[in-house]
Amino acid sequence: MEYNLVSGDSHVDLSWLPGDLFVEGAPEALKDKVPRIEETDEGPRWIAEGGVLGVANAAGHGFSPPVRGMRKRIDRMWDAGFYEGGPHPTTPELRLQDMVMDGIDAEVLYGITGTGMRLKDHDTIAATYRTYNDWVAEFCDSNPGRWYALACIPIHDPNLAAAELQRAADKGPIRGADLIASEVTWPIYTRDGHWDPLWDVVAKNNMSISFHVGGGRIPVPPPPNGDASSNGDSSQNELAHQGVTQSLGQLSGVQWLIGIILSGTCEKFPGFKFVMGECGAGWVPFVLGRMDHIYLDSALDKKFDPPLSMLPSEYWFRQGSTTFQEESDVAQMAHLIGENNMMWGSDYPHPDGVWPDSKAIIQETMGDLDPGVLTKITRDNAVKQYRMGQ
Repeated sequence: MEYNLVSGDSHVDLSWLPGDLFVEGAPEALKDKVPRIEETDEGPRWIAEGGVLGVANAAGHGFSPPVRGMRKRIDRMWDAGFYEGGPHPTTPELRLQDMVMDGIDAEVLYGITGTGMRLKDHDTIAATYRTYNDWVAEFCDSNPGRWYALACIPIHDPNLAAAELQRAADKGPIRGADLIASEVTWPIYTRDGHWDPLWDVVAKNNMSISFHVGGGRIPVPPPPNGDASSNGDSSQNELAHQGVTQSLGQLSGVQWLIGIILSGTCEKFPGFKFVMGECGAGWVPFVLGRMDHIYLDSALDKKFDPPLSMLPSEYWFRQGSTTFQEESDVAQMAHLIGENNMMWGSDYPHPDGVWPDSKAIIQETMGDLDPGVLTKITRDNAVKQYRMGQ
């Protein structure tokens, strides 16, 4: 099919999935542990491992019920009809309807890896991800060419992750993997080969690994004990803490970009590709410059000597990418970030995204870019990265 505008970062969250999806295919020993919807005194809730995960069909705001006035984008979604007619993100006809409204021809679907952060048992997480990967492949096949998915993979065992990704890769519309780097049990910057089984599968299948911002946070000290501000209004400290945390959110990707490059992974696996999912773009040039500086300055006395044959920044331009929704600086910095290393995404249907105003926001923030560069960022790079249409 013909593509004009492609979202390199869109979502399917657990909240919108069928309530019995994970129970039906689960091993008998896990049926009481995997996520499922149960009726409670407060209404339908997602339950797993004996605890409540959140509201069913929250639709657009994770596991919290959407409320007018909560956020401007949620109000806009209300007005556009997102909360009418059933769960739009997991109903092919409704999701496609929303894409047409927004002018989007195809999407890359990030999945339910955030659920793994809420679960404790490794077998439960692995079973949940397997079921999701099967479901999302079928979802993509319902409208071929419109959706390409990222597999959810375990983070506690690289061999298990590699096996699940290889299994998912054989399904066709799954073109990469989503790894919650903030939750891994072994750092990705290590050079001991721990993650090599997974990186090898990524490279051999012409896929990419995505380190999505979800769950990653730069630590911010909590409000003081008692949370008493100078004027006695405790809510002011709480709001300030929330504002600092949310403003820093996308910068958590800095350590993953540095870690994967300095680990030597890109040197060892030239066909390996990685994506900083929803991590933004404006910070990338500073980090590239800083990595190069440390590499050149410290390698002389061997205190820091990563196994690289090129400058760290050169691996970024060869093998890395990042996604973003709305950054006014991108138009001025595209040549520094890399016009081949950025993929715009709508973040549908999250309230931090731009649906259903994607075209207007692209024009507002990147309308001054050279048309060829703009087309790369909003279409070509994602089509190439995920082999769309093939």
